Amino acid sequence: MHQKNNLSWRRYALGFALLVAAFVNDAIAKRPQILPDSMLINLFSLTEASAALQICADSSTFAELSTDQKALLQRLQGGIDDLVKKIARKYDQDLFPFFVKSRDEAAARPEKVREMRDRYEFCNNGFPEQMKNYVYDSRQKLNYFLSQQPNAR
Repeated sequence: MHQKNNLSWRRYALGFALLVAAFVNDAIAKRPQILPDSMLINLFSLTEASAALQICADSSTFAELSTDQKALLQRLQGGIDDLVKKIARKYDQDLFPFFVKSRDEAAARPEKVREMRDRYEFCNNGFPEQMKNYVYDSRQKLNYFLSQQPNAR
């Protein structure tokens, strides 16, 4: 009888140890990586660019743009969202909601709205082309950076 209880206890202990090991392994695998400084700077730049696009889209000037220009600016906003989601998949899933909140706050800053009005008349003066180049360059740099990282996804 004593030997049977001892065997049951060992099976229980082994099962428990395997369960804990599986949990720890899963937690380690899902732990967010630390965002490198260069990526943090990139995220800030993407947030500011996205805020500029949002200010443009919210302006009366946006309504006056051609259908093609409106579609381009909306694709660029989506392109920035995709870049940030890519960063979030690599480093921390909570990064995208943080980005959206930061973008909305930046787009509401009076000085940012004033800058967009004075520099671009909200959506003009080369703004669409500048944003197109920015998003393209950012995508190229991000893809290269992530390809150089261990366990790049």
